[in-house]
Amino acid sequence: MGIADVAKAALEEIPLSSVLRERVSLALDHLADAERQIADLQTEKGGLQAQLQRERLDHEKTKQELKALQDSHHEEIRLVGDIEFRKGTRTGGKWAPFCPKCHLPLVFPKDSADQFWCGSCKWGSGSLSYEVREASRQLE
Repeated sequence: MGIADVAKAALEEIPLSSVLRERVSLALDHLADAERQIADLQTEKGGLQAQLQRERLDHEKTKQELKALQDSHHEEIRLVGDIEFRKGTRTGGKWAPFCPKCHLPLVFPKDSADQFWCGSCKWGSGSLSYEVREASRQLE
């Protein structure tokens, strides 16, 4: 039994004019509606707080997963001339040359000692081949 119900019961016992009784009754009806809305909003607020807590936990878990992925894919990058050298899990922990355009590994054909190229974007050079090989040895 809410405040409005108690007030209505008390209103029955108090001698008032019919107009005044009607106005007080209307005000009490508005109060009862407001109490119902408050109860509904409090229920909704509780549900939203629980949902927010779940979302925060999911966000924290996702951040931890992202950090683990970033750590497992971490690469050290050095530039020698125009060529990127990378060392990380992709390269087996060894320094390897990568294309300066598309950042994919460069290909050194076994039959040609004086040129290299990118297998993806076909960027290549023969003039820097010696320098790249020498830089690879020095980085190791």
